[in-house]
Amino acid sequence: MALTVDHVPFAFAGLEAITAEFERLGLAPEYGGAHENGVTHMSVLGFDDRSYVELIAERDEGDHDFWPEHIRADAGPAAWCVRVPDVTEECKRLLERGVPVRGPLPGAREREDGTLVEWDRAEFGRPDRRLLFPFAIADRTPLSYRVEPSPSVADGPLSGIGQVVLAVSDLEDAIETFEAAYRFPTPVRDTVPGLGTVASVPGQPVAFAASENGWLAERLERFPEGPCSCLLATDDLAAARETYPLGDPLEWPDGRVAFFDSELLGRRLGVVERV
Repeated sequence: MALTVDHVPFAFAGLEAITAEFERLGLAPEYGGAHENGVTHMSVLGFDDRSYVELIAERDEGDHDFWPEHIRADAGPAAWCVRVPDVTEECKRLLERGVPVRGPLPGAREREDGTLVEWDRAEFGRPDRRLLFPFAIADRTPLSYRVEPSPSVADGPLSGIGQVVLAVSDLEDAIETFEAAYRFPTPVRDTVPGLGTVASVPGQPVAFAASENGWLAERLERFPEGPCSCLLATDDLAAARETYPLGDPLEWPDGRVAFFDSELLGRRLGVVERV
């Protein structure tokens, strides 16, 4: 089955600081409001396909389950979400394939204009692998309540979230896990500077990355397997590089990638042009 990426939560300790960096890169988000947990709040960088990057941080002290360890460590990509027509049906489907399920769970946040946004979600996988699997979301209020294209990227060379790169300790095990759960085809592999071995899944918005050293290995020592980089999609990498501050293109297993020129973000945010 083809997955539809809904959004990638991008965790950071201070919402103002990470928003300022995105704005410097030409990716200005809009403030999205506070979550119903009363602790976290977020901004939205929305694209024409209604996928989005969610900048998420804590505004008050308190307990919550929206990736607090990632937020307090300025970790960037903390999880990833796919959009489904029916969360309950997705739970049933994955249970039948032997994947543990948590949910469905209700969720909500209030926008600054007072609009209440509501959805249902579910999480999958064992507790130690829950960030490796995408969580699923289905809207109870209109999707437009959650996300609209941001003016800074609307009608530009970026069309949405093209690929989520998952940091894994065992490449073969991760590939087999997703083949069983989602019937993924065999990935295409290559070595990518700064990421190690990358296995990109044809026709899917997912790639796996494994490395025995560098920042990726350090990340896996601190956090469970899960997203390490969010790649925005483009059909024209040259046009994207004319519009945004991107580094030199790198060969990707099934295309090319350029990462944003940001010491703060490093390899955690880039643009992918897939063949």
